[in-house]
Amino acid sequence: MVIYGNPDTGKTNTALLCVEIGLNEGVLDFFASNIQTYGKGERITSLEDVDFWFKNQTGRKCFILDEAGIHDDSRSPLSLMQRRIRHEVFVIRKFRGHVIFVLQELEDIDKWKHSELTGMLIKKETIGNEYLAKIKAKWMEDLIVVRDIPSTTIPFDTLDIAPFTLEREIDDAEVELKGLPYQVAYLYAKHGNMSIITRELKEKTQKEWKFQQVKRLLQKYLREQLRIEVKRGRPRKMEVINDAMPLQEKT
Repeated sequence: MVIYGNPDTGKTNTALLCVEIGLNEGVLDFFASNIQTYGKGERITSLEDVDFWFKNQTGRKCFILDEAGIHDDSRSPLSLMQRRIRHEVFVIRKFRGHVIFVLQELEDIDKWKHSELTGMLIKKETIGNEYLAKIKAKWMEDLIVVRDIPSTTIPFDTLDIAPFTLEREIDDAEVELKGLPYQVAYLYAKHGNMSIITRELKEKTQKEWKFQQVKRLLQKYLREQLRIEVKRGRPRKMEVINDAMPLQEKT
């Protein structure tokens, strides 16, 4: 679903109302958004966590991406965020998932998001003190105009910026609690430059660090993580796998 319209036309309210109706009617089990809803639903502010939520939360679910025109700008069609969101929308339907995009200008997002692939397109308008919703759904031939739209009972912060990033932000305090190897790996993921890592580590620990020392800490982190992954799902022994293979594949 795509909901668009000028500021203060009640777009976020309508998105939350749609989700609320879905929950009340039993066609949705869960919802999440990058909107501050004070504990109603789940707040997710990165595409990485959205992907995890869709794939691991059992049931029918919907994610609301508020300020989609900022986070998913059509003027950057080759951006990594654009490509990842496009991939996500096509994949999540296999996990009983849906997305509502909320934005001001329809041109601010890829045209494919408001093409035949879109289930419902809602334009919010105001005439005097009345809020209107012009609804076009792929299963209806006519344009529907809805008046007297009620307010959602889901609380939300109307002044919230609704942040959204590609990757989940890591808590620096959490990183420091996990030891030096973890801190070095975090800094490497952040900067990708060993000289910068060495300098930042010096500032944090108030001691000199050599390149090889930092490199060994990074290697230690990688070894520990690989051991953890192997313990989680240790592969079968090769001879067992070979015994299960057809004769022609063995040959």
